[in-house]
Amino acid sequence: MSYRIGMDVGGTNVVIGLFGADGKLLRRSKTRTVKTSSHELLRQLADLCKEIIDAEQVPEQLLSAVGIGLPGFIAKETGLVNAANLPFTDIPVAERLRELLGVPVTVENDVKMIVYGESLRGAGQGYSHILGVTLGTGMASAWVTEGRLHGGAGGLAGEIGHVAYSDIPYMCGCGMKGCLETVVSASGIVRQARDGLEAGWVGLLADRFPPAKREELTSRDVWQAYREGDAFAGQVFQKTAYWLSRVLIPSVALLSPDVMIIGGGVAAAGAVFFEPLRKYVSESLHPLYRERLLIVPPSLGDDSGLYGSAEYAAKQLAAQ
Repeated sequence: MSYRIGMDVGGTNVVIGLFGADGKLLRRSKTRTVKTSSHELLRQLADLCKEIIDAEQVPEQLLSAVGIGLPGFIAKETGLVNAANLPFTDIPVAERLRELLGVPVTVENDVKMIVYGESLRGAGQGYSHILGVTLGTGMASAWVTEGRLHGGAGGLAGEIGHVAYSDIPYMCGCGMKGCLETVVSASGIVRQARDGLEAGWVGLLADRFPPAKREELTSRDVWQAYREGDAFAGQVFQKTAYWLSRVLIPSVALLSPDVMIIGGGVAAAGAVFFEPLRKYVSESLHPLYRERLLIVPPSLGDDSGLYGSAEYAAKQLAAQ
């Protein structure tokens, strides 16, 4: 029997899971990410792998592969990783960890691994064509068709958060103006809410976050205010759904997915976000698309990336 490990490495936490050959999650753990240096983070990841197989009493020689999803760009030709929220700048992460662990290691973008996991074990299971989008600190997407994850030229497919619109006034961290993720993300919701409050909107948010406290506002605060009846907070989520629909509508026409899985912290808002999103997308699509398309949240929770990275590592190993 062989085992594999899946890891979701974020700027705040590292989540790791040990899987059996049948794909069953046997054990998982979560710890704070060490970001002092690339060397220290690589050592942490290697140690976590050894700790989890020891905890499950798995002999090291039965570990067949390790898969990692992380937020960044992975150069397909060189394997070099650049991640803004991690101490990786032109670091060959897979190669270094392979040296530390003695097993094949696969590194991919975290959003691709989340969507891949959902396609195999989650909300996309049973469908052939899956488009997934995550809305967290930023925004990105991935496309899986008939079990294959598509990276595109240079592995850059899916960065829809950096499609710019002339009527979005905000500067993005990438250096462009008007990027979609400046409004369709957790930080984008906060930005919209702050602008509305500055413009004079009244209600629970205005009462709870006077000018002196506006910097403390989070997207969860906006969602909580909506739940308690704040009309302006509801409008923020509807506007966010509208902005997202603008990029999803042509994506559906281009790719014709069976299902779109919308995840991340923003999507956790539930009906106030999904109902207008489905409406905006549906009313602009040809009936042939509209009749077959599902728009759903993920079903694996925080474990999507673990399933995806472990399965992807196993698939890459089998292809060698």
